[in-house]
Amino acid sequence: MDKPLLPNLRDPVLERMLREDLAEQARDDSDPLARDMARDVLAGNITLYQAVGSSVYGEVFAQRAYEHTNWWHELSDEDRERLRVEGSEAMAAAREEEQG
Repeated sequence: MDKPLLPNLRDPVLERMLREDLAEQARDDSDPLARDMARDVLAGNITLYQAVGSSVYGEVFAQRAYEHTNWWHELSDEDRERLRVEGSEAMAAAREEEQG
């Protein structure tokens, strides 16, 4: 079994989703710095905590947070609610799948 990506994350569904997201980012050549960070985390060369605090990879997190915040604030209340419901449903389906 792979080493946990976040030591305090005790939810296997969230761990799997995080790992899948990082794997997708590791295959995406559109942002080489984010790609390399994801590859380093998945390879165990650096932890996510170390990446966030890194002078090199910290910028990836800062830029993504900035972009996400702007995107979120531009959404209507209806779109935010729709996304909340979709997210809740996706998590419920993932948990059902995990339980087999």
